[in-house]
Amino acid sequence: MGCFVQTFTSFVIFWLSHKIVGKFLSLMDHNWDFLLSEFRRLGGIADNVCQKEGKNGRGIFSVNPTLRAKIFTPSKLLIKKDDIYLEDNKLRIKKDKEYNEEIRNFFNFYQDNFSWGSGGKETTELFEKGLSLFNSNLKDLIKKYALVDLEERHKGKWDNVIKNQFLNARGIQFGNSSVIAPIWELVNHKVRSFPFIFNEEGISTPNYPASNREIRHSYSNLSPLNRFFSYGFFSEETIVFSIPFSITIENLGINIFCKGIGLNNDSMKIERSGNKIILEGLPIADVNHPRLPYDYFDEILTKIGHINIPKDLLLKIFQLNISVRKKIIDQSHLIENEVFKTLTKLMLYEINLIPSHD
Repeated sequence: MGCFVQTFTSFVIFWLSHKIVGKFLSLMDHNWDFLLSEFRRLGGIADNVCQKEGKNGRGIFSVNPTLRAKIFTPSKLLIKKDDIYLEDNKLRIKKDKEYNEEIRNFFNFYQDNFSWGSGGKETTELFEKGLSLFNSNLKDLIKKYALVDLEERHKGKWDNVIKNQFLNARGIQFGNSSVIAPIWELVNHKVRSFPFIFNEEGISTPNYPASNREIRHSYSNLSPLNRFFSYGFFSEETIVFSIPFSITIENLGINIFCKGIGLNNDSMKIERSGNKIILEGLPIADVNHPRLPYDYFDEILTKIGHINIPKDLLLKIFQLNISVRKKIIDQSHLIENEVFKTLTKLMLYEINLIPSHD
């Protein structure tokens, strides 16, 4: 009899739990359908898309994999980051900003059910708490070499810190403003994928052919380290940039100083002040173009007119970058934490990409 009661009780618990999950999923489906209907009514395009769990977490997929999928967020639904504030720990548009009631209601529903209020806040807070546990030595290394001041980043009211980092990771430059693009911003990042499309009318996903895979696009051209601190995750990016450094070449009486900034579109910014040569940034590894660091450095030498610079200088720069990354790894090992583990993983990845590191 006791065995029967236990079995029956287990069955009831199993049945109730599945009923609850079923109702939850049904509610989520209803909310998604309502969100898309409002989005379309306000000028957005959401063709053949749904949100579900994939191997990369929650993402956007095609409802029918034999048809094309597209998301387009019109400019009227792009909300400026500076126009967003916290009200009772919910993201809202500031009352003195010029958005009509329909857009405000849509934004509120979207943030509460699919973005900030649906795991976005918790995920961001978990990452920032992990960063806050970095010891002082590691924080100093990060500030000096990754150009991220964690003490400054975490100043002020904690809820606002989380809000700011959440919006920073999702903001996109549109005109002269950084904006949040509802629904479009649910699409996840993927290295070696097409970039998104934007014009004065709004922002769209790439024009992909029909597929049963998750719809993803490339956010921007960043190194793994910059992606980590900007977005809160590790991604096997294809390019690595040098940390800041200063090297003096005694026999030539010149000093080469690198600011350690990531570059876009192979841009090259060089300044000269007396015997000091200042580089904005320097690529030191590129999966797609392995010769890039060498060709880029040769071009720098040509531009500054110093053909007698030692040939092993670039190798020294590689070795300096590797040694700094190893210092960061050594400090990261001191605390067992997922954020620390991720930082170690990306540091090892970058080291393995940098040439001549035997």
